[in-house]
Amino acid sequence: MGDLFHLSVVTSEATVLDARVRSVRLPTGFGSLGVLAHHAPMLCAVSKGVLHCTLEDGSDVRVRISEGVASVGDNEMTVLCGDAAPEE
Repeated sequence: MGDLFHLSVVTSEATVLDARVRSVRLPTGFGSLGVLAHHAPMLCAVSKGVLHCTLEDGSDVRVRISEGVASVGDNEMTVLCGDAAPEE
């Protein structure tokens, strides 16, 4: 199945996405950032826009997010933002 990692997209009110994923692409102040399994640890600011991820089964999910922060480490990624919702 390839290398996977855990992704959580969290607001102050709910966990919007909690899944094992193959890849994530999210908006930042310096452009789009891609993350794969075993990414180096990092902390970055996230811009308003759409987070794209490929789930374990190969399906693609898009989540509209507001500004916030993303943390990557130990094969886990957490995106904390003010507002988030799955894009239809």
